[in-house]
Order: sequence, then C-alpha cells, then structure tokens
Amino acid sequence: MRRSGGCIVRLEVTGHAGFARPGEDIVCAGVSALVQAAAHGVVRHAGAKATVHDEPDGAYVLEMLEPNPRAQAVLETTLSGLRAIAAEYPRHLSVLVSTGRRGARAEHNRPRKGA
Repeated sequence: MRRSGGCIVRLEVTGHAGFARPGEDIVCAGVSALVQAAAHGVVRHAGAKATVHDEPDGAYVLEMLEPNPRAQAVLETTLSGLRAIAAEYPRHLSVLVSTGRRGARAEHNRPRKGA
C-alpha cells in the first residue's frame, strides 16, 4: 500500500502466498477476497474514482484518482484485514506500507528462502 498525505492512494498485491497448492491456498483466498471486496466497495459503494488492474499473473492494483473519505474507510479496513492475515501467516504474507518519504516499511516480514 502507498499513502500520500495520510490517505491510502494505492493498493497492490503481487506474488504467491505459497501456503498450499493453487486452488487450495487459504492465505491467497483470504487476501483475494479482501482486495476484491475493497475494489468493489471503493468504486461501487463509496463512489470513488479509481483504476483497477487485475493481471493474469495474479497481480492486482487499485489506484485512487482523487481523495474520498468513504473510500478511505474501506481501504483502512482492508489494511487491517491484511495485517490480521499476515499476523497469522507471517511466512506467507508481507504487508508493506510506503509513505513516499522514506520508502516502504514492512508491517510483517516474510522470511526469504534459505533464511
């Protein structure tokens, strides 16, 4: 996630959780459900202007085009949910929040292979 002026302006999901095989991965399913619900909530219910890119490789990007307080509530709730999943499955999910000033900081670090 990226913040600007205290607001979440971008939500990006990349990579694979690796908890289980594709189609059986509960970490992936939880993250996917949260992120897709956030996109629907931001655009359809909060009426925010945003772009959504759902790539075939599994990457998903939601970018806010203008500030919207209702959309921020949805995005903050999504961030809270992602943090909860990362706390339960720290080896399979990292949550990064970038403020633009000092770059991204890890909320929950996923250990590197071989570490």
